[in-house]
Amino acid sequence: MKEVTYVIGAIAGLIFGGAAGQLKNFLIWQKYLKAHAAENSGTDSLGGLYARSFISYAVNILVLAAAFFMREVMPFDGIAFLIGTAVGLTIMNKVLALGQKKQEDRRKEQG
Repeated sequence: MKEVTYVIGAIAGLIFGGAAGQLKNFLIWQKYLKAHAAENSGTDSLGGLYARSFISYAVNILVLAAAFFMREVMPFDGIAFLIGTAVGLTIMNKVLALGQKKQEDRRKEQG
């Protein structure tokens, strides 16, 4: 029965990390990426990029800290929840990068 709590914890962590990662990407990166796509990338936007990257890392740390402190309250395995959260955050960052790459490819094909 212990194995089931590992699986449930990992799935719950994936959901929690994925939701937090999607929300983070939506709130932090989408506006910047749309503005960046509209204009040529220059050194003006470099400071904004660094600031958003730092905020993104800080949010990742806060989400993982929240998962760490919630592990004792959860009715399933806390370590599996923590690992699932980390994987969910990572997957959402990769999804954002892949989506941005596809948008750039479409723009290059059109213009």
